[in-house]
Amino acid sequence: MGKTTQVPFEGQMVPAEELDFDTTRDAWSIYKLEDGTVLKLKPVLGKVSRIIDRYKPDGEPIYALTMSPVAMAEVPDELKKRE
Repeated sequence: MGKTTQVPFEGQMVPAEELDFDTTRDAWSIYKLEDGTVLKLKPVLGKVSRIIDRYKPDGEPIYALTMSPVAMAEVPDELKKRE
């Protein structure tokens, strides 16, 4: 079992258990914009905690996630400012 921590949930701090995890897939979402720019986006998971004694209506536990977005852009040369 992971260590117990406090996480925000429904406007209050509640107890949760931090869970270790392994990355099994690390995929990008890729979008091509009408100006030819290609955006690549992905969330990077930092921390996962399962909220103690709180459940969804279907009985599944509730998880609190800490994530950071990562973005990259491939911009066509004609859109780049030249000095």
